[in-house]
Amino acid sequence: MKAFSLTLRIAGSALLLLALQALWGRVWTGRRFGDTLGPPILSSIFVVLALALVASCSRQRGWKLSGTLFILFFGINHLNTLNDALLFKLGLTPQEILRLMASGFCTALIFTPLLVLILGYWSSPTDEAVRPLVPRSKANWAVRIVLGDVLYVVCYVVAGLAVSPFVRDFYAGIKMPSPLSILAMEVLRGLVYVAAGLAVTSGMKGERGNSAVALGLSFPVLAGVAPLLLHNPYMPDYVRLAHGFEIGISNLAYGALLGYILTRKAAPSDGIKPAEGSEFLE
Repeated sequence: MKAFSLTLRIAGSALLLLALQALWGRVWTGRRFGDTLGPPILSSIFVVLALALVASCSRQRGWKLSGTLFILFFGINHLNTLNDALLFKLGLTPQEILRLMASGFCTALIFTPLLVLILGYWSSPTDEAVRPLVPRSKANWAVRIVLGDVLYVVCYVVAGLAVSPFVRDFYAGIKMPSPLSILAMEVLRGLVYVAAGLAVTSGMKGERGNSAVALGLSFPVLAGVAPLLLHNPYMPDYVRLAHGFEIGISNLAYGALLGYILTRKAAPSDGIKPAEGSEFLE
């Protein structure tokens, strides 16, 4: 019965997301879904499953959890997808991209608190003892944020080289941006990933395994699987699917690593204070 109830909630949430996307897409861009609703429905289900996984792993509730899911959903599924489209000039004008971002912003803003409510994560959880977390200095946080950003750029480059043989013909007909422009954009996109990672891991309360799973599965779904399931006039199917596999695999590894890097460990249960400077190892 519990599994059936959860299935209904997931299905209802996916339909709600689909309706909001259709509404705001029509308002901001004038676009409608194509003749086939299969890919949009499947994409919505994947998005809901990814966000529901993060919610189930988090100790946050109510508006705080809604804010975390908003940052994750809008930042990864919309902002970081569309800024790459702007960089590579795949046929979308800057005005069209801004309208698509506005549509995504409105959808995420309304959908995330409704999803938290539908899934039953609005009320505070039952009281349970949570050990305090090992403190980190500002310098330690800065190192981890920079490391998270650098790791994203490395994963992006490695994944790009791996997929290059499969998409080279398509990009040969496109005027490519300069390497410096690509690097600057990926550094910026990496910071968006880190911001989403910080929002998610702040609710894990020292549970690095939960953080690794939540980010390792939500990043590839929101950045690659869900958006690239949808047919678009700017990218042939073979390129779209190749990038879906590329982003899925690289973001799986990156998300898991980022979850481990950003999550603070719980302090020792015996109350012994960690040695000075040991937070760099925790």
